[in-house]
Amino acid sequence: MEQTAQGGGMFFWLLLMVFAFIIMFMPARSQKKREQELLAKVNALQKGDQVIIANGIIGTVAGFKDNALEVKVAENVKLTVLKTAVVGILNDLQNVASKEGGAK
Repeated sequence: MEQTAQGGGMFFWLLLMVFAFIIMFMPARSQKKREQELLAKVNALQKGDQVIIANGIIGTVAGFKDNALEVKVAENVKLTVLKTAVVGILNDLQNVASKEGGAK
């Protein structure tokens, strides 16, 4: 009888470790997927697309360099930023907002 209780306890801890593993790594997996989708969108950017940079600046893509973008933020003002600094594409956000508004 005692062996059954000990075996059940071992199963409980094993099950608990499996659930902890799932809870820890599932959010990381979905975040990595979102990062890959954003990277694909950033690599597909064209001149004239509006982007949001990590510090909240909104600008228009004016040109491309090796691993960077030239972003026009005002008349005669261009910033050179790394592609990894782009946190969003304004055209995509506007499309999502218009779909949500149209669904109501």
